[in-house]
Amino acid sequence: MKRLGIQVYTLREYLNTDESCAETLKKLREMGCHTVQLCGGLEYMERCAKYCKENDLTIIGTLVSLDPFENDPEPLFDFCRRYGLKDIGFSSGIKSHEEALDYIKRVNAFAQVACKEGFTVSYHNHSNEFIRTDCGKTVMDLLIEGFDAEKVNFMPDTYWVQHGGADVRHFLETIRGRAKILHLKDMKRGENGPTFAEVGQGNLWFEAIIPLAEEIGVEDFVIEQDICDGDPLDSVRMSCAWLQEKGLIEV
Repeated sequence: MKRLGIQVYTLREYLNTDESCAETLKKLREMGCHTVQLCGGLEYMERCAKYCKENDLTIIGTLVSLDPFENDPEPLFDFCRRYGLKDIGFSSGIKSHEEALDYIKRVNAFAQVACKEGFTVSYHNHSNEFIRTDCGKTVMDLLIEGFDAEKVNFMPDTYWVQHGGADVRHFLETIRGRAKILHLKDMKRGENGPTFAEVGQGNLWFEAIIPLAEEIGVEDFVIEQDICDGDPLDSVRMSCAWLQEKGLIEV
């Protein structure tokens, strides 16, 4: 079953006060989104979670840095328990062979603890993971090989896979069965190079990407747009409408 959601980073400028947060998340539900993925610090996520609950938006998980919670995960676990979050997502800026090996050990150790507490762990890519290292493999190759396949999933991002020079569909095939969440982010070409676009307004072939993603096990499709040309709410609305018009995601 496909579920359509939003990464709150897209709407970050509207989520800094209780009043604006409540109003924004209500509009999000009216657009047809069912789920939300949180990011940031615990205080910020607490505010968002409160108003997600009031607007019948299911929070599927978080996207945070490993560093603040590596040695003291209980505050994060407590937050996740209180709001029913199941997935804890991490991202990083690692670029080298040595950094990758160290990060793999740290994430695997965290996942060992998190899974015992009933959580799943996912790794979210940008384009730095597609840098080819001195060992002849990309950072992503090392992560795929090194992460505990039973405990660590991937949370691919369509824009950043493409930005890294990889083929989105081929990459999805390489992580078959190891991804439950996919970030839908389109790419358009401007005079200064590639940049972000509303889903369906760029050049990525979502008509093929989304069916394949569902085939390999993805359940949650999360719209994210790092930078919007206009109002981020309008951008989210455009992405939702296009996905629904194409019949790629039913609401």
